[in-house]
Amino acid sequence: MTLLRKKLNDKLHGFGYLCRLISVTPNWATVWKHRRERHMLPPLRLRNGVVLHSGSYDSPVLLLNEVFIDRWYEIGALPPPDANMLDIGANIGAVTLFWAARSQSLRIHGYEPNPSAFDTLVRNLGQNRLQQRVRVFSEAVGRQTGSLNLWVDIPTELSTGYLDKSPCEGGRRISVPLVGIDDVWERLNKENVWLLKIDTEGAEVDILEGASQAFLKAVKNAIVEYHDNITPGSLARCREILEASGFHCRVLSHPWDEGIIYARRD
Repeated sequence: MTLLRKKLNDKLHGFGYLCRLISVTPNWATVWKHRRERHMLPPLRLRNGVVLHSGSYDSPVLLLNEVFIDRWYEIGALPPPDANMLDIGANIGAVTLFWAARSQSLRIHGYEPNPSAFDTLVRNLGQNRLQQRVRVFSEAVGRQTGSLNLWVDIPTELSTGYLDKSPCEGGRRISVPLVGIDDVWERLNKENVWLLKIDTEGAEVDILEGASQAFLKAVKNAIVEYHDNITPGSLARCREILEASGFHCRVLSHPWDEGIIYARRD
């Protein structure tokens, strides 16, 4: 009976996913087939008009699930007119595209140090005609200005400078430029930031611990991915900084010692 119940639950879960997949993309049949055969995907075309290109090291179905189906980067509010967003660890631009589609006036600065992901990010901005309100920088963000030894030639969502060994087979290290979060804010002319999103595979602690109180006070909402499996104590340290600056936090925890901190000001 237990095995039968598991098979039934698996089928219901699969059917539920298929329904949600159909609701967000007319590419649903291709994506469904990809889950079984792992072939290279063509550009994903979403029902909200977004087109998402990907490269050989990218994981477009993972991004489709997290960003557009499960909506992990939604915060229950819409930006006011002409607001600013910082996308730190932009990867190929899925979160940037999600928010750009929700607000036609949102101005976004994105940072992505992995050259492969950055090239695809630029392509996605061009495909979606966002060059006028999205600026992107091929830099890592950390505690201070300098350089970072980054693992590349691996799945781009695993690219990090905070592990001594490659996260998976085939990785190599390259040196990439590094800036502090206050340098990033300076490029925004120190304007208020409606949404700060950080997904940097272990750099989140350095970013927040290196941030000035003036910058943190300028942020209204934050979505911070923490990686205790890369930087021990990441959740506790990031949450402490955010709450000390006046944010209210809630946490979505994953079973692999990662998760997301959602921080907001009243």
